[in-house]
Amino acid sequence: MKIGNIEAAAGEKAYGFFQAGETHGRFPAHIPLHIVNGAAEGPTLVAQAGASGLEIEPSLILPHVVAELDPARVRGALIVAPLMNTSGFEFASIKSVFDDKHLNQVGRGAADGSISEQLIHAYYEAAIADADALLDIRTGSQWSYHQFVGVNNEGDVDASKALAVALGLPQVLLGEDENRSMAQAAAREGKTVAVAFIGGGPGLRDYRDQDLGRMRNAVLNAMRHLGMLDGELESDVDAVSVIREHSVIKPTGERGFVFMDKRLRGQEVAAGDVLGIVRHPFSGETLEEIRAPRGGVMVHAGASWPVPLEGAILAIVGDLVEEVAVG
Repeated sequence: MKIGNIEAAAGEKAYGFFQAGETHGRFPAHIPLHIVNGAAEGPTLVAQAGASGLEIEPSLILPHVVAELDPARVRGALIVAPLMNTSGFEFASIKSVFDDKHLNQVGRGAADGSISEQLIHAYYEAAIADADALLDIRTGSQWSYHQFVGVNNEGDVDASKALAVALGLPQVLLGEDENRSMAQAAAREGKTVAVAFIGGGPGLRDYRDQDLGRMRNAVLNAMRHLGMLDGELESDVDAVSVIREHSVIKPTGERGFVFMDKRLRGQEVAAGDVLGIVRHPFSGETLEEIRAPRGGVMVHAGASWPVPLEGAILAIVGDLVEEVAVG
């Protein structure tokens, strides 16, 4: 398998930088990549993370997952991009510093677009276009904490749902909205796609071991589900709740400190239940109560940073479809 100048023969691993052009200042735009090319034939899985320069947790564990794998025991190929947005990471920015665009909001990119669009276009064509499945790992960055898998309402939804359940996270959320992501583009092309939202907010400090363990399990469980790796699924939950999204709650515009009730994550809530509050940053008074628009299950989401960005997702409420035992 060869991606750019990174090449791994059957039964080998390789690591390098996939370069897709230069900025106007002639700085290289590249994505660090690992390839684990199995000794036997099988599907190709892409596991990518860090499209936002602030979503750093996956880069702490994904290279270790690569080191853990023995290519002689792998069927097919695993492509791993632990931290895609290198310029954003370098300068603590969500978006690419080169052109102020989010790498996961330009679809499959464009050959004649800005540098980020060119980068994603080249990467998508080289890594995702010929792959069978995509695991896109995201975090809540500074503002929210997550432990669920999203399934796009595009393409082969049943296959993507089965992959999402196999990852072993507490919840699977069906029906992601239009978001112009690489994952949505891949799903539309019929690929098996799961978007794992793990960690963020206080997670790097308080739940780091659990979150990193879940990221590791997500990659290895995806491989087991696809028949690339032997072994039982690994999870720290006994069952996965499959939920169909019906309400996404975002800031209303009332400015202040936002506090969500984290005890409600994964719990049934009734219409009108208070999910969180907005407090005045100087007087401490409660400016607004954030309430459930209708009853359902609160997905593992919720702002954990006092002042979330406009448009940030504070909570998701959905209907329980089924409980699926892990394993």
